[in-house]
Amino acid sequence: MKLVNINKNGTLKFKLKNNKHVYSYNSGYVRIEGNDRLYQINKVKRIAPNTKGNYFYMYERQLILCPQERFEYLVNWVQRYYERNKINLENII
Repeated sequence: MKLVNINKNGTLKFKLKNNKHVYSYNSGYVRIEGNDRLYQINKVKRIAPNTKGNYFYMYERQLILCPQERFEYLVNWVQRYYERNKINLENII
């Protein structure tokens, strides 16, 4: 994984060897480039319904505010994803 760009907002853009990009935002979000959009890969927290008449669970993204933790999460996520899908990691990171 190679750092490609840091924009004026502090967003870090990394390029994987398969030419996909992953992004680390100062707001705590982590995203990966899909075919035509960016996908959020932050962990999700399930929230119980808290209003009368609302019986559905809601979900919120867990933001990673520490830049070092965000980078570690990003590297670990990429490794897990490609191992799970049996893609050779030597060609990716």
